[in-house]
Amino acid sequence: MKGVGECAVLTIALTALVQPAFARTYLNCSTRKVVLISAPAGDRSSSQEEKLGFWIDDEARTLAFQDNKPLTVTRFDRSWISADRDSIFYELDRGNGALSFAGSTTKDGVSTTIVGSGRCEAAPAPTR
Repeated sequence: MKGVGECAVLTIALTALVQPAFARTYLNCSTRKVVLISAPAGDRSSSQEEKLGFWIDDEARTLAFQDNKPLTVTRFDRSWISADRDSIFYELDRGNGALSFAGSTTKDGVSTTIVGSGRCEAAPAPTR
């Protein structure tokens, strides 16, 4: 009987090893985004609450938006993730979930500046 018990334990251990590793974590972030526009016709600004979703893959050291559009990662460690996409730079403090982002573009004499911050927390993956 001892051999059967050891075989069962070995089978369970091997099954656990061949399960796919879920290195991806979904982050749900609540932020406030401010957009400042400076144009020859005048300046204006707006502020709004915005929900952002990110996929973090610790194994591949990648960061992607909820729709799997990747960001260019410049720092990825246990404390911080720094990345950018479309001229907006994102900083995530992994210790407390603080997210900040900012970017600026100028086109045809119109300058647009985006700044924002908020909090992120691990959440179940969104459903489609």
